[in-house]
Amino acid sequence: MRVRQIDAFRGFAIVLMVFFTLYALLSNGPDFLLHNKPDSLHAGDFVLPLFIFASGMSLFFFTQKRKSRPAKYVLDSMERFWKLVLISFFLMLLLGAAPFTMDELMLIALLSLPTIVLALFPEIFIYAGILLPPALYLILLYTGSLPNFNAAYLGGYPAAIFYLPVMLFGFLAGKSVSEKKSLLPLFASMLVLTALLLFLVPPYKMEASPSFMALASLLSLILYICVERIISIPSFQSVPVLFFEYLGRNPIRYWVLMFLLFIIPVRFYLFAGGQHTAGLEPAQAVLVSLAFSIILFLVSKLMDWIIWFRRKSVQKN
Repeated sequence: MRVRQIDAFRGFAIVLMVFFTLYALLSNGPDFLLHNKPDSLHAGDFVLPLFIFASGMSLFFFTQKRKSRPAKYVLDSMERFWKLVLISFFLMLLLGAAPFTMDELMLIALLSLPTIVLALFPEIFIYAGILLPPALYLILLYTGSLPNFNAAYLGGYPAAIFYLPVMLFGFLAGKSVSEKKSLLPLFASMLVLTALLLFLVPPYKMEASPSFMALASLLSLILYICVERIISIPSFQSVPVLFFEYLGRNPIRYWVLMFLLFIIPVRFYLFAGGQHTAGLEPAQAVLVSLAFSIILFLVSKLMDWIIWFRRKSVQKN
């Protein structure tokens, strides 16, 4: 079952992920367009949680479709997990990173497993899964036992558990959308939790703080509601909306294509020249980053056309 607004929302998230990932390689500034900086908060920091939230929404439909068939539930879940892990592994291998280095795909793969398990239990277990990571974080913080998340990309494996509430919030949002229920109760609970956690700890992504995860979930829900409202307006059934919908149907494809067509070649070029970024002017970096989303779209359309053509050829034969 495809849900247009979730596809468009996920497509918007992947475009933002592509944009901020490319921009970081192309330019050193301005500051507000950068992300993953210690002891600070930037707009780009919210893009990964946005995609995790969208993945959580999709996982609800994934689990509902398979719940009545336990064997298929387990096999499809493991296939989904290992597919993400292997894609992550080969991309990191091509980049010259250590095997099974933490990256965005590995993080989503790890978060999907507890989400899929919790989906088998009453909803109260989902809420418990949302509240336990912040509680654990605060205990570690106030006992001086919190790991140094700045030592690894995305905080490394120790930080993964603290992203779980974002995916679980997305899962609950997907449930509300599926059941055609109001998102207001979920919004209210997010708002209260965010306010409480912001009072306790700063919202920094690099520290994997629970206030950041709650704030990111709240913003993700607000953005989803905006996308849902836009799609419901007949006059907005336009090319941009269809563009995001199309991208959202297969976001992992665009992530892989981004690495193969841009990230890996550019990083090797920069490494050979001893540079960290390409040194483009901010305006140039913005244009190139936005243009590459269009290129990814066109390449993907070409791939779909080739697949369709081959299927037609096989059917004729």
